[in-house]
Amino acid sequence: MSFKVYNNFITSFLIILVFVSCNNESNYPLLYNLEPNEFNQKLIVDNGTSKYARSGDFGVEISESNPFGLGFNFENLKKGNQILISVWQKTGFSNGYLKLIDKQTQQLLASVKTDEFSHAEWRLVSMNYILEKDIKNIKFFIHNPKNIPAYYDDLKIDVIKQPKKIKLNKENIDIFLKQKDLDRLKKFRAIALKKGIISPSLKKYFNAIMIYRNKEIPIKIRLKGDWIDHLKSDKWSFRIKINGEFNFKGIKKFSIQHPKTRSFLKEWIIHKIFKEEGVLTTRYGFISASLNGKNLGIYAFEEHFSKELIKYYNKQNAPILKFNEDGLWETRWGNPKNKIAYPYLESAKIVPFSKKNVFASKQLSELFDYGRSSMEKYRSNYTNLDSIFNMKKTALMYALNDLGRVRHSYHWHNQRTYINPADKKLEFIAYDCYAGIDEGIEDTIYGYSSSNSFCSYNQYLSKQFFNNKDFTLYYKNYLKKVSSKKYVYDLIKKYQTASDSLLKILYTEFPFYTFDLNYLSQNAQNIRNMLIQYDTNYSFNLVPPKYNYKDIGNNYFPSIGLNVKYKELDTTKILKLKNFHLDTVFVIGYGNKKNQMEKFNTPLLLEGYKNGIDNKEIFIKEKFKFLFFRPVNLKDTLKISIDK
Repeated sequence: MSFKVYNNFITSFLIILVFVSCNNESNYPLLYNLEPNEFNQKLIVDNGTSKYARSGDFGVEISESNPFGLGFNFENLKKGNQILISVWQKTGFSNGYLKLIDKQTQQLLASVKTDEFSHAEWRLVSMNYILEKDIKNIKFFIHNPKNIPAYYDDLKIDVIKQPKKIKLNKENIDIFLKQKDLDRLKKFRAIALKKGIISPSLKKYFNAIMIYRNKEIPIKIRLKGDWIDHLKSDKWSFRIKINGEFNFKGIKKFSIQHPKTRSFLKEWIIHKIFKEEGVLTTRYGFISASLNGKNLGIYAFEEHFSKELIKYYNKQNAPILKFNEDGLWETRWGNPKNKIAYPYLESAKIVPFSKKNVFASKQLSELFDYGRSSMEKYRSNYTNLDSIFNMKKTALMYALNDLGRVRHSYHWHNQRTYINPADKKLEFIAYDCYAGIDEGIEDTIYGYSSSNSFCSYNQYLSKQFFNNKDFTLYYKNYLKKVSSKKYVYDLIKKYQTASDSLLKILYTEFPFYTFDLNYLSQNAQNIRNMLIQYDTNYSFNLVPPKYNYKDIGNNYFPSIGLNVKYKELDTTKILKLKNFHLDTVFVIGYGNKKNQMEKFNTPLLLEGYKNGIDNKEIFIKEKFKFLFFRPVNLKDTLKISIDK
């Protein structure tokens, strides 16, 4: 193999690049243990070090003084080519970024992902990128701008001309849409990629046919997900609803998505553990799929929230609730990196899944009202959580989350609850446990703190349980149970064969992926070590959120704005108004048609949202459909439909 070595300056720093043409596939994979005599000495002259090496005597050091290293240049890559890169990183030091950039220095991918397979002193870091178009030149390098160095060894680079797409014999679904509907889905995807998120307007259902085990099943299908990682390759994420009396594995509604979006087998095993312990969770597994005859390969499927989930656990049918997250995504539409703080959680409506079925039943409607009231208390930092939650079930779920190092599902917009008719208490439904990326989890025991702590609103929502003595006692006891050597040994013994079998299947399509069930043993060991220190219960306290009123500009987000509800008391008709908008709002009129307004004699003023809501009530003679208002930061008059 021939190498051409040259110096390429990016922001005045030296990158040493090895040019490898992808026309000759026999060049791959490339394996380097970074020894000086392995190839041209100049390759590691600026970064080579004998301080740390995983194999041999030499590794690479990357730090602030020389922040770029291990650079490669790929030439003549074609659409569909897959770049696979892995390297071992020394633990206990900085984490550098593996980066891919194109000729215009546009970043294609940056990763600090740590694979599950690791050793005490070194951990495997990898990246995987599939080209969506032909690119003549792509540069790879590792970047660490920090003063504390990062150390690397044993670099592997592979380029696969066309990634394999697996089709399973029995566990396969074939989906067929009308061509015009598939074209619209493609258009929706293009809009989402441009805007940076998948907005609700792009989640329109289309009629289709799904074939599973030689049966034709009528379905409705749409794009699924919030972030565009669900759409970046040709393995798009979908939500599927099954029509009529048909079902899929006893499920009427489910999602299919790239296994990476749920961290492959980590999501699979934690679902198995939740089910073992009787914690409500969605059914999760792997299938292959095709779309209009095109094989898309392996997908992860996950049950959605419906009565079939409750029935599977032999529980009485009752509403499943969530905080509506539309406001969060409205602020990100067209601006996915928007970090301005808004009262997302405070303004989020509490809504049921299968809304039509819930409101069509008096019993389910009453249960929903009760569950909504409990969720309101939970959001309002109600001190008597044991009166609204099944504390033992919640403590068990929290302990299992520590065993699996689950944190993603604690986010307020990922929480789902079931109102149990038997005791009228809420139970969490465990799902969406992993985000498919390294979330920077540093804590071992979620409830442990070495002193009184202060939390943001989002953190406090899930941390407030630890201020309850009974909950903390249950939690510690469950931690002792699930971190015991016997408990973890029995789990691994039970699921090792299935895990190994699934890994072989996944590896065929995702050769960069590694997994070892023994990561549970290491997590359990860390929990046991920390439990010795967990002898004092410190409090968690809420830090009131601070909102940036100056940067609101000319924005108004309907889900984080004026909230109106209609209520009748005997013969009295009342409109209850709440303003979550960060600026003053004037309510100026009403009407039954969108374009016809009757003005109030005097506009009603509601102050911009602070840490308390400006509530107002209007007594009206007759009910109407729309309320008209004008935010001070806008010139336009807006309208809102009146909720019952």
